[in-house]
Amino acid sequence: MDDVKYLKIMDKDKEIGKIPDSGDPVENAKRYTQFLKDKNLYVEFSQSTLMFKQARAFAKIARDIHSKSLLKPPFSQEASAPFVVNSAFACEMYLKTLQNIYGKAEEIHSLSSLFKHLPNKLKDKINKLTKEKSVEFQIQSKTLFKDHIKTISNAFVDWRYIYEQESATVNISVILLILTVLDTLACSEVKQT
Repeated sequence: MDDVKYLKIMDKDKEIGKIPDSGDPVENAKRYTQFLKDKNLYVEFSQSTLMFKQARAFAKIARDIHSKSLLKPPFSQEASAPFVVNSAFACEMYLKTLQNIYGKAEEIHSLSSLFKHLPNKLKDKINKLTKEKSVEFQIQSKTLFKDHIKTISNAFVDWRYIYEQESATVNISVILLILTVLDTLACSEVKQT
């Protein structure tokens, strides 16, 4: 007779239940979800919230790369492309999160285009926040967000294949400013939905 194996369901390092292990990760995920639903613990997230969480995850990785490899000597040249690509994708997801809250997210990668199609009231909030946060990143506060975003508008596409280019440059402080502004605003907007 085969012994049934169980998977523990944990919450904050405390076991809250068990499910039979089917041996199939997809089936186990369904069982896990059903367990949470049966116990009224399941939380359904909006599309905007899921997009925001994705943006934050890529932004966190970009910041980790920055702090470990690009913040102080010795700088890791190999870390530049992963930093830029993860940052650009995070920016894309933040902008698409904002678009999703106020309509429908576009299926494009151009950060300038995504920003251009945001509602004017959001662009105003972004510009105000950019001006406020510029000092923190030692950046000219009179520069509009659209001009900052233009510098990395196609970075997600371009920097994935940076080895095909003779040279490329980015301003890391500008990228960090953009990430901070978009994260701050998207966080605030998602909470209001």
